Amino acid sequence: MRFIEPGTPQGFELIPSLAVMGSTPVWVKEGKYNPIRIDGASVSVEKLVKELTEEFGVLHYLDILGIRKGVVEWDLFRSAVEKGGNLWADMGVLYSEGLIDVIMAGAEMAVVTTKMIDSLEEIVSSFELTENLALQIDYDRNILSKDKQIRNMSPGELVSEMASFGMDTFILDDISEGRERIDVKFLLDVIKHLPPRGKVYVGIEDLSEIRELSGTEVTGAIISCSKLVEGVE
Repeated sequence: MRFIEPGTPQGFELIPSLAVMGSTPVWVKEGKYNPIRIDGASVSVEKLVKELTEEFGVLHYLDILGIRKGVVEWDLFRSAVEKGGNLWADMGVLYSEGLIDVIMAGAEMAVVTTKMIDSLEEIVSSFELTENLALQIDYDRNILSKDKQIRNMSPGELVSEMASFGMDTFILDDISEGRERIDVKFLLDVIKHLPPRGKVYVGIEDLSEIRELSGTEVTGAIISCSKLVEGVE
């Protein structure tokens, strides 16, 4: 597998994201999920996990059917953990109890998202289950959430609230329509409220965004693995 040189500055973490639908690795092409093929050939989830983690150290694992339908291929994920080890897993957790399966399956970091998790209380309960937890703040000019209390918070207020319970790792996902760069107001609000030694990662669409983010207090970026592997089609 051949990788594209991302030009990552020293100290800036770049984490590839692998989306999986059922047992198939997928990427977004023309607004739809399509199976990942490299140089015209199909590739397995396990192979991608192994090679991406060997190259980048960490992998963000996104289970699409887990998020859409609550159906997770746990055997596949456990097999991926055996191949790659350090996986950050977003399985579409709605309630804190759902994290037990993620932890038992071997995820290094469990990811809960404001768009999916049921309430502020469930985020707190999730952190009580495991400190290896990252909160993803889904944002479209405001926080996306089922919980009115969360929707009425600014991103910085949510970070401060979670930091008061000891949480220190956050992912920012700006999904505003037509977004080319992350909303600066959103980013600065979160950075301002980060706890000491807190970490914030930004979901990016293009490798060119790294240069802008590396001059801030952002810890790193998460990007689709399709942007890092040569020959994806």
